[in-house]
Amino acid sequence: MSFIRNLATSVFSYMYARSLKRQHLYKSKKDKIRNDVVDFEIDENVGLEVYWKILKVAEGPSLIFYAFGYEILRFDTYINGQGHCHIQLIECQQKCKSRLFLPEKTVEQQIERAIFELEKNLYYWLQRHPDSQIRKLKVDRFRLRIATEKAKKKMLEFAKKN
Repeated sequence: MSFIRNLATSVFSYMYARSLKRQHLYKSKKDKIRNDVVDFEIDENVGLEVYWKILKVAEGPSLIFYAFGYEILRFDTYINGQGHCHIQLIECQQKCKSRLFLPEKTVEQQIERAIFELEKNLYYWLQRHPDSQIRKLKVDRFRLRIATEKAKKKMLEFAKKN
């Protein structure tokens, strides 16, 4: 990890390096909090991941848009109205919050919002990513639509089952 940290801090901004470290730590514990993971491929190295997330404070269906090994957007939908998304931005001030809360109160409404963001605002979020490969990424709208429909169905299934 120290090699990655040294490289990241010498090349990238402090906040991005910190984000990479958090992502690395998150990946090591993700198996404990992610159940019933389902992957919906959009293109090679691009897709959606849906799973049931269990934390001490909340649980609910989650959705990740990933590309080339990066988690670009993650939507955590929770029954208690604390649904939010995590967005990897180019640069963030040191005291920046790592999530953006969703105004929707129910899990079903939060799922609708997540799908809306992916279908309507994906390029807005992609253009703010630190990696130029992600900023230049072109996602086939038809394949994205198919994947989001499948993801929505699975998330609603998780929400009803639990």
